[in-house]
Amino acid sequence: MSEDMAADGYMEIINIDISSVIIEMMRKKYFDLAQLQYMQMDVRDMSKFSDESFDCAIDKGTLDSLMCGVEAPLSAAQMVLEVDRLLKPGGVFMLITYGDPSARIPHLNQPVCSWKIVLYILPRSGFKGNIRRSVFDPVPLTESGRLPEGFVLEDPDSHYIYVCKKGQELTGIDSPTLSHLKLQDSE
Repeated sequence: MSEDMAADGYMEIINIDISSVIIEMMRKKYFDLAQLQYMQMDVRDMSKFSDESFDCAIDKGTLDSLMCGVEAPLSAAQMVLEVDRLLKPGGVFMLITYGDPSARIPHLNQPVCSWKIVLYILPRSGFKGNIRRSVFDPVPLTESGRLPEGFVLEDPDSHYIYVCKKGQELTGIDSPTLSHLKLQDSE
């Protein structure tokens, strides 16, 4: 993914992984892309970076891996709090996961985080079924951060994309919700 971002013109991309073997392999593979930096680091402790030093953070599978490990809730909280610490106000955390809102919103909705969370659901590549909504439209969440009652997930192997924008005055989830949509419809 970061190689594609470099090709699209992003100038400074820092990739981290807990595995020094993976980091060394990626450094060798993409040695010719100066925009890419690779650092061995634990996402639960990124103290090598200063507070509010990133505009954007993207996770494609790390939180899913942590959720399979020992002390999963603690590890997930540590990761989310570190990402929040590193993002500048207005920065974006994009979480690409197989975890539905009931399994991910509680971890994203840490008391000290001030995310505005917007959810997109994308069917897996090659899905042949019928999708009745545009994948480019956000999926509304209930006030408790769940999918609306009766929401039909056409592809059970969908990817959930949580776009979390860091704010200053926001608290908890402030995504499009059913009550927000009903309020807009009544205006």
